Amino acid sequence: MPRPSAYTEANINAIKQHLIRSGKVTVGRLSKDLNVSEVSIRKYLAALENQGVLIRTHGGAVIKEMPERVYALSQPAIIDDNPCKRSIASAAAQLIHPGARIVVDSGSTTAHLLPFLQKIEGLVVMTNSLPIANALTQNSQNATVLMSGGTWDPLSQSFQGQMSEKMIQSYNFEMAFVGASGLDLNKGTTTFHELTKLSQVMSDSAQKTIVLAQSDKLFKKMPNIELSWSKVSTLVTDNLLSDDAKHQIQQYGVQVNCTPIKEN
Repeated sequence: MPRPSAYTEANINAIKQHLIRSGKVTVGRLSKDLNVSEVSIRKYLAALENQGVLIRTHGGAVIKEMPERVYALSQPAIIDDNPCKRSIASAAAQLIHPGARIVVDSGSTTAHLLPFLQKIEGLVVMTNSLPIANALTQNSQNATVLMSGGTWDPLSQSFQGQMSEKMIQSYNFEMAFVGASGLDLNKGTTTFHELTKLSQVMSDSAQKTIVLAQSDKLFKKMPNIELSWSKVSTLVTDNLLSDDAKHQIQQYGVQVNCTPIKEN
């Protein structure tokens, strides 16, 4: 098979970025934005579907995994340069005491916990994220690191599936730290992905569930409920969350921590 041209690779990468930002694309819009024929756009979408990145729909495509789980597509490093995520992770890490037993889900926001976890003494950390596990084992002298095992998912750089679920279910954690592709004020955390069981198992295996999510996730409409508010102990978000939204979430018994965004 001939190697794709630099021009083709640039267009495919641009389509990935569109998908990561919005979760879906249309052929017409991509054709206009990239100044490429609709025939070529459909070829690019077919190639990305073969890679398992997206699912084609009538007139476009939706991403197979939403942004929280596909940061590896756009970032060569495990932690992206996002001050909002860093501030949220910093606030979430303050909930962790030395010697705590925690489980950390894969995701771009939960990955920002790493610099803080490496400084807390005596942690027991289970994760399904291979990059998080690698970073902890290489840069922390303090943590006992457990891997969930399961089926490897190259998009999220993590392990998923029934074996992963069974491994997590065999432990008792004090806290589960999970991200969210979207937030629904009436329902809880949401995702495009239909396979939401692993996050639910993490939550069920922990005494408290802490969700890390930027406030703009309220504007991302996802069809599938991942965690209902009844399963969430604390939502750690930024201070751009409106007072009305904060009050509504609190009505479900969720503690809402809004942290200012620190640029440095």
